[in-house]
Amino acid sequence: MNTEEEFRKVALRAKRSNEIIFAVFTCLFLSAVTAFCVFKYQHTFSKLKWDTNVENRYKIVNDMLDKYQLIGMSKWDVIQILGEEDSCEQTSFKISRKYFPPDSTLVYYLGVDFMDNNWLILSMDDGTVVEYCLDVS
Repeated sequence: MNTEEEFRKVALRAKRSNEIIFAVFTCLFLSAVTAFCVFKYQHTFSKLKWDTNVENRYKIVNDMLDKYQLIGMSKWDVIQILGEEDSCEQTSFKISRKYFPPDSTLVYYLGVDFMDNNWLILSMDDGTVVEYCLDVS
């Protein structure tokens, strides 16, 4: 074999290697972009998701809190966004260790994350949200 043919074979192998490396990095990049888009979609609030996927509300509650300034909203405005509160006999929770009187509190179930039931608790005064917290039971 002459050196020109050897050089051509080495160049062809190098080209194939470069193409394989490029394909691998392209797949990794596309996988990362897809994973990010799926994550973002799963954690973006919409009324439809809130109403239909009760067990996964804990994933979208932070986006909802970023989008809506709940403090100062009327009970009616909150119900327009989140719907009627979830029927809940619960009036005290683990983290806040505070009693929430049912007549001045809206409680929304957010689903189970790890082993705890998650809740969004809105404290009302005169029909207006004055405080909210996320808690577990």
